[in-house]
Amino acid sequence: MARIPKITVMLGIISFIIAYIVPYDGLEVILGPALRPLGFVTLYLNPILGIVGSGFSIYKKQWLYLLLNIVLIFSFFIILVIGYEFI
Repeated sequence: MARIPKITVMLGIISFIIAYIVPYDGLEVILGPALRPLGFVTLYLNPILGIVGSGFSIYKKQWLYLLLNIVLIFSFFIILVIGYEFI
């Protein structure tokens, strides 16, 4: 139970990397034509992992993992700003 904040951060980063590598039409059968894997991960999966990890981080007083889990929660907006500014 003490490792849950670390596990949620690692799962979020790994899922983000996998979603970035998967072709955008690779999961079209499951997600539909509008939502790409990177969008699914940053809109749904990472915020859920971040909320769970933040709760356990506060409970265990692991402030570094709390910060990293908050970054997971706002990963969609971070990627949105990066994409808007640099592309």
